[in-house]
Amino acid sequence: MVHIIADIMSLIQYINLQPNFRAVDRCICGRVGLWLHGDYPRKADRESGGLNPILIQRFYCPSCRKTCSALPECIPRRRWYLWKIQQAVVLLILSGRSIRAISKESSLSRHTIARWRDWLSDKLLVHKNVLCHLFSELGRTNGLSSFWLACLEKMPLSKAMRLCHESGVDVP
Repeated sequence: MVHIIADIMSLIQYINLQPNFRAVDRCICGRVGLWLHGDYPRKADRESGGLNPILIQRFYCPSCRKTCSALPECIPRRRWYLWKIQQAVVLLILSGRSIRAISKESSLSRHTIARWRDWLSDKLLVHKNVLCHLFSELGRTNGLSSFWLACLEKMPLSKAMRLCHESGVDVP
């Protein structure tokens, strides 16, 4: 289980909150009184490497006997690159740039960029349903490009994915 901590948009902001910051107060099962269950190192800064590793807090729920992590909003759950890097690539994809051109410009592999493009396309209806429920003006869009351009104009990709996660949608 993972909790995503809202409005922590950079690794520096997250590091400055620790060690006195308690990220989670309630378990997914609804109970309060989680125990701090240590932390684990995570390599999150792939650009400069200077902030690696950062420590991600873990919590234990004595009621349901499960553990959970508390990720800052800027870090995706199961991806290597921060949401801001993925957002920059998504904007290039939506602008019509080729995968090869994006790869040369960003130094990301073509496979990674194609996988992100396919993910956006495959999950469009799921993401659109959640986000249109929260922001009705996004319902006026038609198609992948118009929806994501309108969405990214309104909020960063990290916030959109956090909102989807909080609504029960599995996000990377």
